[in-house]
Amino acid sequence: MKAVIWTGYGGPQVLVPSEIETPVPRENEILLKIHSASVTAGDCEMRRLELPLGLSLPVRLYAGWRKPRRIKIPGQEFSGEVVKTGSPVSKFSVGDMLCGTTGFRFGAYAEYICVSESPDEMSGVMAGKPENLSMVEASALPTAGMEALHYLKESKLEKGHKLLIIGAGGSIGSFALQAARHMGIRVTAVDSGDKLQMLSDLGAERVIDYASDESPGSTGEFDSAIDMVGGRGVLKRLGYVRPGGSYFLAFAYIRHLLLAPFIRLLLGKKLNITSSSQSQEELQRLIHFTGTACISPVIHKCFPLSEAAEAHRFAESGVKQGNIVLTAQN
Repeated sequence: MKAVIWTGYGGPQVLVPSEIETPVPRENEILLKIHSASVTAGDCEMRRLELPLGLSLPVRLYAGWRKPRRIKIPGQEFSGEVVKTGSPVSKFSVGDMLCGTTGFRFGAYAEYICVSESPDEMSGVMAGKPENLSMVEASALPTAGMEALHYLKESKLEKGHKLLIIGAGGSIGSFALQAARHMGIRVTAVDSGDKLQMLSDLGAERVIDYASDESPGSTGEFDSAIDMVGGRGVLKRLGYVRPGGSYFLAFAYIRHLLLAPFIRLLLGKKLNITSSSQSQEELQRLIHFTGTACISPVIHKCFPLSEAAEAHRFAESGVKQGNIVLTAQN
């Protein structure tokens, strides 16, 4: 089968198209014919070994010190069809269309993958593909969707509340925007100028080009904020959230963890650095929500599996709107 091999830490050139043997399902495993695999920010961070919260060192110890040895094939999200099952498998049948994540096993950048019928949280989650989504859309749903719903659930926002999304044009931000608007939440979206029309089309009440001097709001205006950018502007942007509100930081550093209790004590605001547990329960909730709300991931561009390196370059170019997807089947 065709697969993308992860040959080292660094730029996109370390992703090399290759031919390897097709895996055979063992007991309690299913063989999936992968249709699509998303190119997530997490995939790019892993490839570069530039991870938040000081995780680069433990990941290097796990994956391989000089180059990845335990993880040969990257890719953490997929959609695909069950083509073979091991024995005994009862939850899925040949022909089922699934979407899910691979966890720390990775391996989605390939034409086929073997996954456990009942994976644990370390090896991902999967469920039947939502009927209202294409296979391409479904491959970009799990991680962004679960993270977005996690932020919205933890923020305890209700209809009419105001939400600020910084970096709204990416995978998580664009899904959070759609989900929030479905819930009747008023959204102000911040991103680069070329993404503002897309954000307006998704339902943002107000869109702001982060390169402009325009303020996204007044002090304490928002009930909650989702920050996909982070960096040195966090403390300033916290000012836009009311006392008692939550500020969700997707990409955090150790200093943010250390600051969080002081921010809560001194400012009365919650600097939240948690993420979804990516459990089977959360995935099922996401799939139900997606079908009920009739919303879908934004797909900017699809690349063939053989162009994984180019897809990573595009994902890191700053112009990506929503999601980038690799298609493994013609």
